[in-house]
Amino acid sequence: MCKKMSLLFRNKVIIYTYTQKMYHGREIARQLEVHLPLMWLSGFQKPDFRSINRFRSERMKDLIDDLFREMITLLVADGYVKMEDYFVDGTKIEANANRYTFVWRKSAEKYQEKLQANVDRLIAQIEVIVEEEKAEDIDPSPAFTSEEIRKKTEEWEKRLEAEPDNQPLKKAIKKMKEDYLPRSEKYEHQLHVCGDRNSYSKTDVDATFMRLKEDHMRNGQLKPAYNVQVGSSGQFILGYSLHQRPGDTRCLLPHLETVREKYGVEPERLIADAAYGSEENYVKLKEKHISALIKYHTYEKENTRKVKKNPHHQQNWTYVEEEDVWICANGKKLVRTGTSKQTTESGYTSVTRHYQCHECEGCPFRSACTTSKYGRTTQWNPVYHEQKQKARERLESEEGQARYRQRQTDIESVFGQIKQNRGFRRFVLRGLQKVSIEWGLVCAAHNLLKKAARDKQLSLVA
Repeated sequence: MCKKMSLLFRNKVIIYTYTQKMYHGREIARQLEVHLPLMWLSGFQKPDFRSINRFRSERMKDLIDDLFREMITLLVADGYVKMEDYFVDGTKIEANANRYTFVWRKSAEKYQEKLQANVDRLIAQIEVIVEEEKAEDIDPSPAFTSEEIRKKTEEWEKRLEAEPDNQPLKKAIKKMKEDYLPRSEKYEHQLHVCGDRNSYSKTDVDATFMRLKEDHMRNGQLKPAYNVQVGSSGQFILGYSLHQRPGDTRCLLPHLETVREKYGVEPERLIADAAYGSEENYVKLKEKHISALIKYHTYEKENTRKVKKNPHHQQNWTYVEEEDVWICANGKKLVRTGTSKQTTESGYTSVTRHYQCHECEGCPFRSACTTSKYGRTTQWNPVYHEQKQKARERLESEEGQARYRQRQTDIESVFGQIKQNRGFRRFVLRGLQKVSIEWGLVCAAHNLLKKAARDKQLSLVA
């Protein structure tokens, strides 16, 4: 922005524009010439859109976290929010990227594998010609990297200097340099950019393709987007974080760590929907001494009459701890047959026990109980089962029901205000760092508008 405009005025201008649904640099630059409140805030300076975008995407990266932290501190000090209940939910915001610029990890791996086979075949052919050896005498090489392909090509070029009339070698060198090497570098770059993701956009490489609710064509189209996690209390945003994975389950713990480090938010109680109800989340929240009011994935299903009245459902059986067996509806035992372990990306290990009934032959309930010819099987995770039982107790208590009902009016209203009322459904900036800045501006603007509305409401009551 203009050098004459102080940093304070610049921050005021940018945040004010977000409260007025002005998100694009060119639009902000136009409004600085006609919008009186904005003209006054800017000191009647008129920076162009390039200066606005440069300040927003570069200079504000060092300011937005401190600004938001101070805002939360003031809201708590003035009694607008309390650090007791923390309502968490996620929403997907479309990235500023073309929806048809996708790169899929599986495709890159498949093409890389085919290329590797072609490289191996070509190297084997040339080695047979040059070394005059049998193809079966040549040791199969491990997967060639781009660097190894380049070195092999350089070796062949040195050989070609000694044998300038070797046409097969000439063709092989040309094939390697003009086709195989560029493709190998391309696939390696794509897999490097993907990281642990399954896709990315060429326009915004930090964006991942996700399925958004805004599907006007109703064809399940995937779009480049970011998964935004937000925590609120009293419809004020207390913390936010951006993620590159579409699911909410594995975003909760990184989100809590982010808001603790950046904004000093450490809630006493966390309320969230069933998308966050995993074993790891329950256990880790307990370790952090945070009371979790979270439904688990099968909570609603287990409460249906169909499941409750089904005698062949595991939740209606009896577990005998001394023998480590389940007793089915016909009084038969399902004995333990084994154990499996599953480790998450964060290193948490979940242990599941497997059980099988060996007395299903001749059982009158067999057709209703199982279709397996080996007998009824089931699995059980004792740690997750214990956490689910505690979650159910909290959810079904009178206080738990009241607080969980509040979730819809709290965090859902925040997303409704931002996406529907203020029309922010697509990022303007590109790159994870820049869209994090932009979402911080959106959250700061939301809190300012919410505080103004609350003050107005209180003044009318007074």
